[in-house]
Amino acid sequence: MKRSIGILLLGLSCQAFAGGPGQPLTLQEALALLRAQNPTLASARAHMAAVQAGETTAKLRPNPVLSLANEDFNVFNPSKFDIANGQEFTDNVAFLMERGHKRLRRMEDAQLTTLVAGHTYRDNQRQLELLLKTAFVGMLQAKAALKLAQENLSDYSRTLEANQLRLQSGDISQTEFDRIKVEEARFQTDLLNADLALAQTRMQLATLLAVQEQSSLDIQGTLDRPALSLDAVKLRAAALATRPDYLAAVEGVRKAQADLALANANGATDVTLAPEYKRNGPDNTLGFTVQFPLRVFDRNQGEKLRTSRELEASRFAESAARQQVISDVDQSFAAFQTALRRADLYSTDYLQRARLVRDRTEFSYRNGATNLLDYLDAVRSYRDVELAAISAESQLLLAVHQLSFATATELLP
Repeated sequence: MKRSIGILLLGLSCQAFAGGPGQPLTLQEALALLRAQNPTLASARAHMAAVQAGETTAKLRPNPVLSLANEDFNVFNPSKFDIANGQEFTDNVAFLMERGHKRLRRMEDAQLTTLVAGHTYRDNQRQLELLLKTAFVGMLQAKAALKLAQENLSDYSRTLEANQLRLQSGDISQTEFDRIKVEEARFQTDLLNADLALAQTRMQLATLLAVQEQSSLDIQGTLDRPALSLDAVKLRAAALATRPDYLAAVEGVRKAQADLALANANGATDVTLAPEYKRNGPDNTLGFTVQFPLRVFDRNQGEKLRTSRELEASRFAESAARQQVISDVDQSFAAFQTALRRADLYSTDYLQRARLVRDRTEFSYRNGATNLLDYLDAVRSYRDVELAAISAESQLLLAVHQLSFATATELLP
């Protein structure tokens, strides 16, 4: 009951958001919306339900077969038509008796097929969630870059106005002022690029969330680094315990074993038993018929061989999936450590130094102690370092999300 109410409330909230502008989404809200509205996930859920329906088919028993053999109706000589004494009736109901536990093996095979399909669905969800997180961080980065571009352009415009006054007073030449003016194009380009990046990431998010009104889509969050203490060994263990693609490979081995057991069961000889009632004239008799194939040639050898080879292949696939999981975790962990060191450089050293160099050089230039080239170089360097700092923080968040993807866990609180 609680689960149904939760699903209903989630659906109503999704409809409210899709129907008009809403509040900026957090990452968790965006993930919930993805799970509720993404058409790819909806298709995968429908497919999983279709696969599960195979369990119903697997547990069905063979239908009995009714046979009616009624003979000697003398329709061309009505005077001799005597249904009580002159006709023969032979009726039976045949029951197929499955041997070798076929029904049980079918049910086990269908249940394992459903289990593998469930892991495959969760793996599809895991991949879509990574795409969402990547687009979410990209939008946060674009918003930060846009804000920075606006601030830099505003600051440079004030510098340009101050140098306009210096030009009018004769402190600098027209050529020097023109070079300062031309540099403004760099900051205007940054603003245009940031605005485009924001629009593109918004479109990516809207597509993933199946939101029609893209202009109303907004997010909230920061690029602040998470405080994480991670251990590679524990991450590997968590990945092997939760990665749906690896769990699908593990269950694939069990599925292959069930296929082999079903093939062996299908090699068992079934018996058809048919109780019979016979009326021949005034005589009523009972009897029965027993039928079974003489499996001289076909004993299901082909399927037995095929499924045994599939079992061997599934074991290799499970081993390969295990190695891939470990490799993914190790690579993602190494990328996280590198991204963390890069972010530390900009947060503790480079950004602060670049800001001080720019401020000092600007002060010196205004007082005639530094030439124009040094001033412009300091401005460019500070701009580049600021963009690199935003990129470093974004790459750190992406590295955390990639590590969460590799381990199929949520590392961010």
